[in-house]
Amino acid sequence: MARLDQLGWHSSRAFPALLALCAVLTTACTSSKGTADEKSESPASTVSAAPSKSVSMDPAEAAKAEAISAYQSYWTELPKAYAVPAIEGTELQRYTAAEALAKAQAGVANLKTLGQIMTGAPVLTNPTVTGAELDKKTPNVTISACLDVLPWKVIQKDTGQPAPLPSSRATKYVVIALVERWDDGWKVLKSTPHGDQQC
Repeated sequence: MARLDQLGWHSSRAFPALLALCAVLTTACTSSKGTADEKSESPASTVSAAPSKSVSMDPAEAAKAEAISAYQSYWTELPKAYAVPAIEGTELQRYTAAEALAKAQAGVANLKTLGQIMTGAPVLTNPTVTGAELDKKTPNVTISACLDVLPWKVIQKDTGQPAPLPSSRATKYVVIALVERWDDGWKVLKSTPHGDQQC
């Protein structure tokens, strides 16, 4: 029987420890621009149409929305990697860096060693910015959300049988992430589960 501790699951919470240091959900989201276009009408015979007007979102709020979108995309791409398991073929590296990427790579390696995959995906809800340092050289935000890992299953690849999990595990709890804005976009540096904080 595969050892779940090798995969990094806490015996009391049954959540990969590799995710504890990961820096975002269940629905695929692209980066939000945070604007609403209101195209002005112009006669069909007019050669030069009036330029489109837009209502700009406050820059700080736009930045927070982009960070949340990146976190959501992280939680879309991570299950894809664990379902193979392989980082290649996913956009995980687009949304992660530092500890988050290293832990994802370690998780993929552990799954391969154990002959396991993960099916389904966790459900991330109510991602909310709880802290922001947008004036720093490298802007960052802290995001708190609720994560439901019950739909995310560890499967033995050769048999298709689910791996046994501790009955006392927490399956829905608060996760807190640190996300930074790099030159090529927002990156999740880590995402820490708080199994003692149910949501």
